[in-house]
Amino acid sequence: MLSVAFTIRSVDEGLAEAFRWHLQPFHRTTPAPHPFPVDIFVQEEDRGSEPPTYSFFLATELRFRSRSLGGVLAWALWDLHATVPKRARDFLLLHAGAVAREGGAVLLPGAMDAGKSSLVLALLQAGFDYLSDEVGALDPVTQRAYPFEKRITVSPTAMRFFPELEERLQDRQGLSAALRDRYVRPEDVGRAVAGPAPVRGVVFVSSDWEGPPRLDPVPRSEAVARMAAASFNLYRYGERGVVLLSRVAAQAPAFELRGGTPTERAALVSERLG
Repeated sequence: MLSVAFTIRSVDEGLAEAFRWHLQPFHRTTPAPHPFPVDIFVQEEDRGSEPPTYSFFLATELRFRSRSLGGVLAWALWDLHATVPKRARDFLLLHAGAVAREGGAVLLPGAMDAGKSSLVLALLQAGFDYLSDEVGALDPVTQRAYPFEKRITVSPTAMRFFPELEERLQDRQGLSAALRDRYVRPEDVGRAVAGPAPVRGVVFVSSDWEGPPRLDPVPRSEAVARMAAASFNLYRYGERGVVLLSRVAAQAPAFELRGGTPTERAALVSERLG
């Protein structure tokens, strides 16, 4: 996962199958060197409980305990994805969705609950290919955006904008049926994961949904500052990271996106940057 490797072991086959589906885009056929161990099992002191209490360990640290395997799965998926930006060293990482079309990427920085995932999904329906719904990964050498192809996480509230999608999804098999959110693969909407691509546009996603969609230009200096503020690991790069973001801003016009539904937002972004 962006050069961060995990080895996941579970004593429950149903849980293992759920991990295989959710993390399939990152699966390796050969072990990676120095992976972080992930272990999910019932500790000795919990073996008498019914149902049993499962413990989730990441790199030998106890992170979560629950009698609900669905709860363990949900927490573990969130924790693994959240660990990558903290540990990855090969990329400058932004809290951003990202899509690509015709060899160019569009970064979609935004705060939690600003609608990044629903916008990414709507952009896939509009003809873009997938890079990520959560992490914009920039190569510090080539300045290209790389894929972080986790499943697209769509909340029940956001799913109401995509009623036609329900029958296509494959995320309710086995233990995954207990999860609150829905998980969408690019192929569920007929799209693919894009390869590394130069950034040709930056769209800051606002949580302001009032009125029709609109794209307001953002000056280059402000775009650099806002991308820096949205970075997970700028501290690893320091001044080099700011220079990288300046180069991205120099080649990619920046906008702030307000208003509209996910589909309306995607249509406007596609028209202006597609």
